[in-house]
Amino acid sequence: MSDKHVFDTLIVTTPDDFRRVSIHLPRISANITNGRLIFIGRSEVGSLVRDNLDSSKFSFINENEIVPFDDVHALFCKRLESIAQGQEIPRRLTGWYYQQFLKMKYAYICDNEYYMTWDGDTIPCKKVEMFDPITDQPYFDLKHEHHKPYFETLSVILPGMSKIIEQSFISEHMIFKCEFMKELVDAIEGNTNIEGTLFWEKILNAIPPEDIQNSAFSEFETYGTFVSLRHVNFYKPHEWHSFRYGASFFDPKKISDSDYEWLSKDFGAITFEKNQTVREDHKNLFDNKEYQSKLSARQMLEIAQEDFEGDSYIEKWGE
Repeated sequence: MSDKHVFDTLIVTTPDDFRRVSIHLPRISANITNGRLIFIGRSEVGSLVRDNLDSSKFSFINENEIVPFDDVHALFCKRLESIAQGQEIPRRLTGWYYQQFLKMKYAYICDNEYYMTWDGDTIPCKKVEMFDPITDQPYFDLKHEHHKPYFETLSVILPGMSKIIEQSFISEHMIFKCEFMKELVDAIEGNTNIEGTLFWEKILNAIPPEDIQNSAFSEFETYGTFVSLRHVNFYKPHEWHSFRYGASFFDPKKISDSDYEWLSKDFGAITFEKNQTVREDHKNLFDNKEYQSKLSARQMLEIAQEDFEGDSYIEKWGE
């Protein structure tokens, strides 16, 4: 990546996600080298960052300094009143939307032209490049999935906009141009047909109560669609591959440097999602050095994916 591109990388995370991959977090600083690496979360995350990571490479911002969680949670609960019937709404349900609002609002406190967000449970396998070396365009790293509710909400908050590419703008990261994110926020807040004043109020108010628990908004799909229509060809589409269900094949506590090197030939990153463990039939498989010498990580994953259930994410290649 060109040295002239300096940008913050935001890692919005929970304490549990931090602990699960903490021993591998130095790989983020080794492979993302364009500016500050900033963890965003509640105060417990701040304590974990200070106690476990090099302060010269990682810093922390309390999430409430960007968007107050209690305000978002209060509206979320209000939206679900008719469904909850007096039951308490778990804060984790609000959290799925809240972390997206944090990523959007950061544009207003960012000092640089760009900033990147990076999932807290994802570890890069190699250096992350976010600008084309020839054209200097920022990348839209694309994958292959389609979740219809994202676009139903998109069409309400931004009338006239809908899915415009076959692939998905959703990956474990995205680089945002502050100017464009502010334009997006202004466009959402300017929609007078939706109740609320702030962009996150309008987003939550745009989603029917019966759909709000169905992951009905994506900041990545929304930003990607908006920018592709308003700023044609500013970004360059770029196919991105990551090992999404990493914890189903590798023990995060045992994955080695040589495993990362093997993975890096086919994948930019590996994700260790919560509530996943290595299945019995996957033990001594992906981390088997003999198998690694004969098969690529892509080949092995393609074989393993043949047994994935219908609702599992499938990594696809464009060719």
